Amino acid sequence: MRNGRRNRVPPHEARAPWRNRRRNASAACPSPAFARRIEAMTLEADFAAIARQQGPQAAARMVEQRAGSGDAQAMLVLAQWRLWGLHGPRLLAEGYRLASAAAAAGMVEAHTLHAALLATGTGTAADAGAADAAWRAAAAIDPAVAATLAIATSLAAAPLNAPRVLSVDPWIAIVPGLATEAAARHVIARAEPRLQPSFVVDPASGQRRPHPVRTSLGTNFAPSEEDAVLHALHRRIADATGTPIDAGEPLHVLAYAPGQEYRPHLDTLPGVANQRAVTAIVYLNADFEGGATRFGKLGLDVAPEAGSALLFRSLDAEGRADPRTEHAGLAVTAGRKWIATRWIRQRRCHPWEPETMR
Repeated sequence: MRNGRRNRVPPHEARAPWRNRRRNASAACPSPAFARRIEAMTLEADFAAIARQQGPQAAARMVEQRAGSGDAQAMLVLAQWRLWGLHGPRLLAEGYRLASAAAAAGMVEAHTLHAALLATGTGTAADAGAADAAWRAAAAIDPAVAATLAIATSLAAAPLNAPRVLSVDPWIAIVPGLATEAAARHVIARAEPRLQPSFVVDPASGQRRPHPVRTSLGTNFAPSEEDAVLHALHRRIADATGTPIDAGEPLHVLAYAPGQEYRPHLDTLPGVANQRAVTAIVYLNADFEGGATRFGKLGLDVAPEAGSALLFRSLDAEGRADPRTEHAGLAVTAGRKWIATRWIRQRRCHPWEPETMR
């Protein structure tokens, strides 16, 4: 749904093929999923009409009024607005309440959003058991969610191999088979349509410019976008590193084409109290050439192994950035390299709670 200022639309908001609306609306015995699609189309059409005639604020009030009257589709849309800070301030607890209410009305999209918020502790206390129940409720309605849950269940049940230590000080290790092949394919499939060039924000101009160190394409997943596979992967990373699951930043997926690289760098951040302490790099595929991870100051090259995770501590014993952990992703020479990185802080962090990221 777009407002008059053309704000970015969260991916969970429905966008409908208007040209098919009249024919589809007349179909006999529509399925529940089709009925929800029609409801989303109607809400978006009403929003657009009111926004044109009375402005986006009036259109937003219409959605709020419908949500207040128990309209499940409006509650789902309003939940997304509150989580993303659209048409008003970011209100995480209110976003969770609305998502929970829409899920109680039986909306599969609301069930998956509700599960993501429970899994990530967004607007509510984290509750893995309740998140799993919400994903199972969605899986009973939607075959696609059922397929995702099956991959997650298999991943969670896979044995967690002991780390193979490559360096004792600084600690660097490989965990073979941390991700299953099916889980790796799932992460790639979710990330691929979202990939964008790597940029940084120029502090002087405020404008985006190409990343000076990383030439890959990348994306990450917001807390509201976490699915059962991502959550299972996060749990395995937490278990392998001995860190709390809520200390991890959102999963960041990178894709490297031939010639692309990540030049030597440290993963620690300047001027933050809740520092990145551990890095986990999950290699999602192996059908490429080049692309090793090089710790130049240690004379150590790590060859990617599909499904394995490279783990290392970024801080020394005093909690300072360890310069010996400077590393690079060497250029890919053929194929496409996919990795998923999880940066783990010293304490709980949440991208929508700024005080935890500083």
